[in-house]
Amino acid sequence: MKTHVLIFIIVSLFSYKQEGRFSDPKLKDVQYTLGIEDEKSKIQSRVEDTCIFDQSTQTDDFLKGIKELEGYIWNDESKSAEIVLNDHWFLTITRGGCDHFLLSAEFFYDRNLEFEDNKATVLEKIIWITSLLNEEFEFETIKKCIDEGKMTFTETDNGFYGNFTDSKIDEMYTFDYRKEKERTVFGISYYLN
Repeated sequence: MKTHVLIFIIVSLFSYKQEGRFSDPKLKDVQYTLGIEDEKSKIQSRVEDTCIFDQSTQTDDFLKGIKELEGYIWNDESKSAEIVLNDHWFLTITRGGCDHFLLSAEFFYDRNLEFEDNKATVLEKIIWITSLLNEEFEFETIKKCIDEGKMTFTETDNGFYGNFTDSKIDEMYTFDYRKEKERTVFGISYYLN
């Protein structure tokens, strides 16, 4: 008996469906969309058409072939790569945007570092990553600013914010350093809107 009722319900539902729509007046505006991936593609295409920055060029191509960054994991949605450097250091590199473009390299260290005591190490990491990504970052200018002390640091609630004082990059690049519970996070960012 239960089988007959189930078959009747299934047959009834299929009889309501006509050309992708239900003929039931309560469901007249409901459509079956079997191609969900096609719909996502259409939506993505509409988003890309309204973006200022070309989404099709925002891939991980800029990281390919850099030996020191091998083994990264690319997230196409967030336009970022995650790299485990060693047991204590982790790196996230972001490159992309729709209306605003962000290029950043952010280091995560699994312990607290005091900025003043470890400033040289921190800035060496910034020089290292910008040298690897020289085609993306203004490496020579950044290195010169760091080497010549052409940076200002402002203490914040949980760290430091740095500005480069070279007129070529002063309004485009920033440095950020903060402590979060049991770890230290710092990086360099380029922002364009």
